[in-house]
Amino acid sequence: QAEIEQIALEDSELDSLKIIQYQNDKFQILASPHQKEVGQEVTDPSLSLAWHQNQNIAYLSGSTQERFWILVEPVMNQQGEKIALVSLALSLKQADALVARTARDAYVIAALAILLALLLVFQHTRLFSYLNLYRKLQTVDKMKDEFIRMSAHELLTPIVNIRGYIELLDDELQETLSKDQKEYLSRVSISAKNLSDLISDILEVARIERKAVDTTPENLSPRKIIKEILPSFALKAKEKNLSLVYEEQTFPGLMRVNSHRLYEILNNLLSNAVKYTKVGGTIEVKEWVNEKKQQYCISVKDTGMGISGEEQKNLFHKFYRIKSKETLAISGTGLGLWIVKNLCRRMKGSIVLESMKGVGSKFTVAFPLIKNSQG
Repeated sequence: QAEIEQIALEDSELDSLKIIQYQNDKFQILASPHQKEVGQEVTDPSLSLAWHQNQNIAYLSGSTQERFWILVEPVMNQQGEKIALVSLALSLKQADALVARTARDAYVIAALAILLALLLVFQHTRLFSYLNLYRKLQTVDKMKDEFIRMSAHELLTPIVNIRGYIELLDDELQETLSKDQKEYLSRVSISAKNLSDLISDILEVARIERKAVDTTPENLSPRKIIKEILPSFALKAKEKNLSLVYEEQTFPGLMRVNSHRLYEILNNLLSNAVKYTKVGGTIEVKEWVNEKKQQYCISVKDTGMGISGEEQKNLFHKFYRIKSKETLAISGTGLGLWIVKNLCRRMKGSIVLESMKGVGSKFTVAFPLIKNSQG
């Protein structure tokens, strides 16, 4: 009795706590915070259910002003025999007050949300058809990609023909053309090449996005590919009086990469290096092994105009090109580095840029290293 009275004092939410025994088909109170209740008979159906079904009973009771959780639980002795019932009532007054306050806040928020929704409905009549709109956008997006792919293919053929005819005209009429006419023909040829490069890049982007590019890796030494690609840039470098340097190294290891895609990656990086390096500069191609990360690395370093930290944030985005007085006369699609990054990622490789404005840039691609005792 004393312990029950102490518990009732310590817990303000405990409205009623009773120990009840079952004797002579009756339930009587053995202990209660209110001593006058001791010995009284109680006829709550939950007591009979808890006693005879040997289970805990919990139910809500009370009025709109105050509600209680009524809990009834059998008490067992050490032999597992029922000896009494514990009945208690927990007041939900504080909880209900909190719920009511929360409900009021929720109503206010809901009202504001409804108002906002109505405003959106007034402004966007398709608010409730976003799912269908999304599906339509997906379909349109696929159609757009297909249209771009087909258009690029269709455009590529006449562009190739135009370039062929320009070369024929240049060969046949070279001696009869005036200086201005030769200049015009050269500009047409350059424009046709730029358009051809743009179409090729768009087709490559479409293939990458459709995952139609073969990036099946093979174990190879990149030196052969580097030696194949450097001569194609020798003439361009010579025209700008650029030093094109390759530091060939021999390592006991191979690179895990697709040979065609590696050629494409290096072609893009060297093309940018030649385009953005000033007359008399240097372009350096270097390879090395990163033992710590188990990677085979190739870098293309130039002494060009460099790239600022702000410009580097968007450099690998589609169609992004640095806009400055120095780059106005330089042609490009803004797709090359996006292609390089995606090809590297698909072959479990990476690309890292180190650059300083006015000093130059260094692009490093790295792919998994394969140990090879043959070197």
